[in-house]
Amino acid sequence: MFKNLTRSVRHLTSRALTQYNYATSTRSSGTSSSNRSSTSGCVTNYPAKPFVAVTKAVEGWVQKLEDAGVHDTEFNLKCIVSHVLKRKFNTVPDNFSQLQFDPKQLAEFERFLEARCARMPLQHIIGEWDFMDITLKTAPSVFIPRPETEEFVRLVIVNYKDVKHVNMLEVGCGSGAMSLSMLHALPQVEATAIERSQAATVLAAENAKLLGLQKRFQVHNHTMEEDQYLPEQLQDKKYDLIISNPPYVKTEEFQFLHPEVVVYENLNALDGGSDGLRVARLVFDLACRHLHSGGKLWLELGNEHPPLVKTIMHLKYEGRLNFVGSYYDQYKRERFVQIEKV
Repeated sequence: MFKNLTRSVRHLTSRALTQYNYATSTRSSGTSSSNRSSTSGCVTNYPAKPFVAVTKAVEGWVQKLEDAGVHDTEFNLKCIVSHVLKRKFNTVPDNFSQLQFDPKQLAEFERFLEARCARMPLQHIIGEWDFMDITLKTAPSVFIPRPETEEFVRLVIVNYKDVKHVNMLEVGCGSGAMSLSMLHALPQVEATAIERSQAATVLAAENAKLLGLQKRFQVHNHTMEEDQYLPEQLQDKKYDLIISNPPYVKTEEFQFLHPEVVVYENLNALDGGSDGLRVARLVFDLACRHLHSGGKLWLELGNEHPPLVKTIMHLKYEGRLNFVGSYYDQYKRERFVQIEKV
């Protein structure tokens, strides 16, 4: 089922982009030929195409987005308008009054919306995304951080803002959102990260450089496995803090995911196995070996997981790890847990 859905949606995206490229080349060649007189060989200068009011350009797109199953259409439109005009989101009026597209911007706007109707994630269309107080480059196949993760990072920051020095490890950093936000907010933090995806590893390092944080951030391409939790050069390292947003979606729940996720996201960053804790269990073992005594492990998990994690701590890790507490996100879901190395 997923393969069929993937092929279908990717076909729509490809078709949208192909139609745009064909239309652009046709317009270009048409303009070139129409400027020349076939009888005299003289060049006729026609006036440049006029600007188009954004209010006119967006007509009909709300319905198209809704028909495609895209929610929060006004937000999607404003994000794309802001990006096309190269303006900050909060400087663009909601009603788009006094805004205009030139012909090139109009073509780009329409191409982006065709891709969005094909359910390409907004973040991939734009190519960057704000996370807390930083802007990150995004890339297809690299997991897009969610708003709830911002809550998680803020919670960790509050707990470490008065600590003099923090040597931190992130497991599965993706684009680098969590580590780089921590580094941006807390100058006393130094961060190391591991990431199984080569593309994400490269992107995280690039984001660190773009933000000027590369001197306090290092990322290693490494797949965590039992008894090989960290790459060889980190085998003897211990940390004050470990953070992770490991895959926690149960395999059986994949059928309920949105097309944006199934088609465009790296599913390895989501698949938590039969109970959603397959990778988290590896992180528990990693924490036993690589946390200093008194060091903390912070995890973002599914809303049904904190009680289960508490039980696992009592049954399997007593005397090594201690369940400190769980925390709720903005939707009143129990999502975040804090664990201490004994």
